[in-house]
This record gives sequence, structure tokens and C-alpha cells, in this order.
Amino acid sequence: MLFAMSGARDVIAEDIESFKRHRNIKVRSEMRALIILLTDTPYYRTLFYRRLGRVGRLVRWYAKEPPTFTIDCEIGGGCYLAHPFATILAAKKIGKNFSCRQCTTLGNKQDGDNDSKPTIGDNVTLGANVCIIGGIHIGDNVTVGAGSVVVKDCPAGCTVVGNPARIIKKTTCDG
Repeated sequence: MLFAMSGARDVIAEDIESFKRHRNIKVRSEMRALIILLTDTPYYRTLFYRRLGRVGRLVRWYAKEPPTFTIDCEIGGGCYLAHPFATILAAKKIGKNFSCRQCTTLGNKQDGDNDSKPTIGDNVTLGANVCIIGGIHIGDNVTVGAGSVVVKDCPAGCTVVGNPARIIKKTTCDG
């Protein structure tokens, strides 16, 4: 019922499709897929309640959120969270089709400095144990390799790895 009445129904539907594709869930009904995700995936449940806004805050008490997973930003549709244990997503904004693995940290360099949070573009994939800190911008279609620490802007269409992260591959975008 919350899903059907939600103003974020389209974004939630994009998330459901992304999870179905990544987890190979073979059900046709969007509602059935939602029930499977809400029942079996506490990380998806956290994202779902976040999408519901005020109503989500009222019903969160029903199903506890994982204590090791925090979302503190706006995230575009089509988000996929692959076992995001020990993950903190505190960015200014995260674009569409975002994907991350466990132990990911997005945040500021100093406590209380909320103006220096990263901005993440569309179609960004983060490997395990990635740290992106400071008021930097990660462009569209960027892949960040596992264990990378990103402290500088990353242009669109590149792959970055290492500590500190460096560009190892850049694709040209014909737009």
C-alpha cells in the first residue's frame, strides 16, 4: 500500500528492476519482487524507507535498519547495493544507476563540514572498501576499483584505482 501511494513510485520501480537484474530475480510482478526484496534484503529495505520520505520514517520502527548501513543523501533511481555491510553514503547527491559494494564510505573530510561532501554522477560503480571524501565530483559512467581512496575529481567515463586513486582508463564519450 505504501508503494502504491508513494510519490516516489517510479524511482522505487527503477530500484526494483536494478535489484532484479543484478540478483537474477525471476518474477514478473513488480509487487512480488518488492515483497521479496523487503523480506530478504535489509539494505534494500533501508533504501525503500528512505524513498518513502516522511511516511518511511514513521514505519521504520517496524523493521530495524542494519546498524552498519547509513544513507544520508538523495540517490537517483536504479540504485543497486551489493551487500553494503559497513557502508556510509553521506554525499551531496548520488545520481541514477549507482552501485556499490561493502565497506564503502562517502563523506566529508572534517566533522561538521557538510559543504565538503562528494557529488556522484550517473552510472557510477564503486568496488569494495572504497573511500570518497571531500567536496569532489565523480563524473558520469565512472568505475572506482576496490580499495581506492578518491580525494580528487574524476572526469566522466573513466576507471580509477589505488590509494590515492589515479585514472587507469578513460573512454571518450561521443555525445
